[in-house]
Amino acid sequence: MNRTLGDTARRRVLVDAAGGFDDRASVVLYACIAPGQDQDDVLARLRRHAEARDWLVAAVVVDHDPTATPLDYRQNWWLAQEYVTTGQARGIVATPGTDRAGALCARPLADWLHDQHAFLSVDASAAEGAAR
Repeated sequence: MNRTLGDTARRRVLVDAAGGFDDRASVVLYACIAPGQDQDDVLARLRRHAEARDWLVAAVVVDHDPTATPLDYRQNWWLAQEYVTTGQARGIVATPGTDRAGALCARPLADWLHDQHAFLSVDASAAEGAAR
C-alpha cells in the first residue's frame, strides 16, 4: 500500500502523541500592514489568535504593501512560505485579504497550502488594527 505524504504526516502525529511528544502546531504570523494601520496592534491580534488555539509562534513576517498586491509580488511573503516548506511551521496566521490577495492568487495559495499539508487561518479582528 502506497501512503501519501498526508497519510505519513498524520501517522507521525499519532506516533508523537502516543509517545508523549508535544504536538502543538507552529505557525508564522504574517501581516500585510496598510498605511494607517498600527503594526504593533495588528501583530498583537494575530498573536492572540494563535495563542487562543494553542499554536506556537515560530516567526513573524511583515509586508508593507497594499492588500490587493498579489502575494508573489510582496517583498517578504517568500519568507513566510519558507518557514512552511522547511517544516518550521505548519500554518500561517494572517491578516484579512491574504487569502484573496490579487484575483489570480487565491487558487495558487490554496493549492500550495494543500501540497504542503499546511493551513491558513485568517484573523478578521486584525483588520481592526487601523490607526485611530
